[in-house]
Amino acid sequence: MTKDTTRRKLKYEAILEEFMALREWADDLQVDEDDMSVTLNTAVSFESQSGRLIVEASDKADIVKVYFYYAVACKESKFNEMSLLFDELHRRIFFGRFVRVGEGRVRWEHFIDFEGSGPTGQSVERMVDSGWRIVAEYAPVISAVALTKQDAAEALAEFDAETRPLDKGDSD
Repeated sequence: MTKDTTRRKLKYEAILEEFMALREWADDLQVDEDDMSVTLNTAVSFESQSGRLIVEASDKADIVKVYFYYAVACKESKFNEMSLLFDELHRRIFFGRFVRVGEGRVRWEHFIDFEGSGPTGQSVERMVDSGWRIVAEYAPVISAVALTKQDAAEALAEFDAETRPLDKGDSD
């Protein structure tokens, strides 16, 4: 009798492959059969900056986690200002969050529990695309606080002046 050695794909392996096909990416997935998890780890660019996108998906937990890492690291002397900036940014975004990890690395993260639903590659695409827009939008202000002498309030005021012109009221 011969044993079937054909490996059956994990659910999220197929879903991440579908996601990558939507983006026309050819990255390799890291599959951990024992843990029943799949990871995509790829270089990305946003707002003239480089970074990393990591998507982790677990068949056991039915959770997808999306992480964007900025290439810039926050100087230790700016950790408090970066926390103040993140607090304000969290008031402006509807999902996900910015965190400082390790030795000053800046990361945006978002998790969704898909238990009881039918996630697809398009579901992951929506998570990644929404995160990508947030990461790109706030890249200039995060870099300003992380790398310059600007504090969070100054950087946000400058950012808002450039990206969110004041409402001049009704034109009637």
